[in-house]
Amino acid sequence: MADYREYKPGDGSQIPAQTECRQCGICCEKGGPALHTQDLLLITDGFVPFKSIITIRRGESVHDPVTDTIGPSKTELLKISGSNGTWSCLFYDKGQKGCSIYAHRPLACRTLKCWDTGEILKLSGRDLLSRLDLVGAETLLGKRLIEHEALFPFPDLKALVGSLSHISKKVLKKLERTVNNDLDHRAGSVDVFHLSVAQELFYFGRPIFQQLEHFGFAIRETATGIKIKFKG
Repeated sequence: MADYREYKPGDGSQIPAQTECRQCGICCEKGGPALHTQDLLLITDGFVPFKSIITIRRGESVHDPVTDTIGPSKTELLKISGSNGTWSCLFYDKGQKGCSIYAHRPLACRTLKCWDTGEILKLSGRDLLSRLDLVGAETLLGKRLIEHEALFPFPDLKALVGSLSHISKKVLKKLERTVNNDLDHRAGSVDVFHLSVAQELFYFGRPIFQQLEHFGFAIRETATGIKIKFKG
């Protein structure tokens, strides 16, 4: 490890430049990594099981590490899920301050150097693993995923909220139909392919309605389906 000397203002001493991981865990606690095509074998060999992966669909709101802003994802992402309702990577062992699958950690984790982010920023958004890489576009399930994306693309919620003051009733009714048709399509897929809840969330991502609350919408479940109201 590098010699991290204490800095005392005014005495002229300096902290040596960091060149190694300090095992502080901050990067792991900020969220699980996105998976790349080079990580495919980690999944097929069982080191990263399906239940540990979440799907971020194109258009879903995400944090962009390059711009440090929240916005719609420009592409699909498969990520290691968080732990116990937090962003902290599922495989991060806080007690040991280390990764429980360190020898088989994803490419992004092997690439990340918190003291020099150039390499990881170059990797961001490139060669990302997709659901179809795992399922196959020609399989029945793969075709179902393609159909779902075509029928129910993630709406641009930020732009949608900006338009509500002008055409709120029209927009809300259309959004309600989309939300409920999305749920119906998922339910049909669960029945046909006998999917567990975890498998449904991996293959189809989070339902659209689950993100609406973050944008000022009130969600109410009724006997006839989801009802939406904009709170602002």
